[in-house]
Amino acid sequence: MSLSDIQRALIGSVATSLGTIPTGYENEKFTPPSNSKWAEVFFLPNSPTVETLGAEGQDMVDGFIQINLNYPVGKGDAASRSDYENIRASFPAGARPAYNGQEAVILSCGRSPGRVVDGWYRVSITISWYALIPR
Repeated sequence: MSLSDIQRALIGSVATSLGTIPTGYENEKFTPPSNSKWAEVFFLPNSPTVETLGAEGQDMVDGFIQINLNYPVGKGDAASRSDYENIRASFPAGARPAYNGQEAVILSCGRSPGRVVDGWYRVSITISWYALIPR
């Protein structure tokens, strides 16, 4: 079990919640659509801390996933509100996405105000999580 398993659990759950929205992931080749919504996803862990001592102890790591939802400017915010609510429903506090036996625990899911970035209307969603990793 590892941080990599945590990342795979969370990114897999995000991909499912985004459905058919074209999505770019870190350090992967991606060309956003020119005139329809798209997303980009970032996995942002903090440094682990010691939870319990010893060779068979656990480290605690926390962090967040950031999803930037991008929409054509001038089309209103209905799509961003709907997409946020669909994603939020997939990440209720206490949910435990898992991969290869490693769980992450969801703490919260919230969104930023909408703003224009590089010619797109953007809403950023932050999903906070923590996990215990066996040594």
